[in-house]
Amino acid sequence: MYSSSHLRNRLRFYFITDAQAPDLSPVRQVEIAIKAGATTIQYRNKSFFLKDFDEAAAIRNLCKTHQVLFIINDDILLAKGLGADGVHLGQEDAELKLARQILGPDAIVGASVSTIEELLQTDLSACDYIGVGPVFPTGTKTDAKAAIGLAGLKKIIDQSPVPVVAIGGIDAVNSPDCFSQGAAGVSMISAITRADDPGQRAAEIAKVCGCLPRALVSSW
Repeated sequence: MYSSSHLRNRLRFYFITDAQAPDLSPVRQVEIAIKAGATTIQYRNKSFFLKDFDEAAAIRNLCKTHQVLFIINDDILLAKGLGADGVHLGQEDAELKLARQILGPDAIVGASVSTIEELLQTDLSACDYIGVGPVFPTGTKTDAKAAIGLAGLKKIIDQSPVPVVAIGGIDAVNSPDCFSQGAAGVSMISAITRADDPGQRAAEIAKVCGCLPRALVSSW
């Protein structure tokens, strides 16, 4: 089990894969993010099929080789099957306690929270961190709720018993504002995957997060 302070450091630069990116495969996205200095990778594929298992396994191997946390979005059994470090669940996904029961005491369990009301209604006893947002408007997630702004982020951070990762419209320009509100980390998708120069954008975000670049080692 990670201590709160250790986990906060590992959540600093939290990259989420983009299954719909037109020019970059999820594996290539992860290579770019890890090379720049990402500390956590979340594999997100809302239309996952068994044919995608090798892709997810390749990303797991990259994370393991570079000592980066590997989190699965929504799918507890996929996280179990891949031996992922943990799972991230939305408000409509499986219960956090069930994820803890299946994945064990050492797994990292995250949850999505959009409002202070959701925070107060969510049992976080089995949760290690929460992803809060969208902080800023975002077009990546078609089901995203209204942006809560920095004031909304701060309100949730002040009442959260676990570390908070800011998400939604995050880039190198507004990341410092999220950290100034007390966020443990910032999470992004399109700021990297839809950029004209993904490597440069990832490097800019890493610099803001205080994360150092790595020499990429292929593990598959």
